[in-house]
Amino acid sequence: KRQRRGHLDVRRTLRRNAAWGSVPFLTAWKRKHRDRPKIVALCDVSGSVAQVSDFFLLLIHSLHEVVDDVRSFAFSSHMIEVSKILEKNSPEEAMAEIMSKVGFGSSDYGSSLVDFEKDFMSALTPQTTVIVLGDARSNNLDPRADILRRISERSKRLVWLNPEGRLAWGFGDSEMPRYATFCSVVRQCATAQQLERAVSDIVATYQ
Repeated sequence: KRQRRGHLDVRRTLRRNAAWGSVPFLTAWKRKHRDRPKIVALCDVSGSVAQVSDFFLLLIHSLHEVVDDVRSFAFSSHMIEVSKILEKNSPEEAMAEIMSKVGFGSSDYGSSLVDFEKDFMSALTPQTTVIVLGDARSNNLDPRADILRRISERSKRLVWLNPEGRLAWGFGDSEMPRYATFCSVVRQCATAQQLERAVSDIVATYQ
């Protein structure tokens, strides 16, 4: 199965990024076969995840390169679709444009989920994998977990990739335990190895 599916090539990624101290800013993918997963990605680009937002956006940019059916969204306090930005621009240009539109703001997951439910729920089908990339910290505002539940019910699976360590989940303004109730998979994802495992597992569900 591993040889038949497209998945993150960590070794090539690290070689391509030697100039960055092997920080995986430019992902490399093995392309034996173009699978046909349906993916919707929701990416937190608020100030609290500023250190990893570029990493997340580059992951999504790479998904657009190797998967035919991907729709991507970015948010801080409100959510916008960024699919066309990612498809038409280089990674660096796409990141700059996305961050200028919604990046570095105060995170409000509830308001962003309201935007998604209002404008984009039609993107979900029983074949869709939804990937949320974010720390689930919503500044003690209403997290609107009810919307996440409806997103989960309309999708094949809901995967949450959180850059924070598990010991931080549920403390302060973290809503991760509440959101996790409606997720098929919840993982810490802050390294190339963790990312490779998560993406490989997601694509494998479509074999």
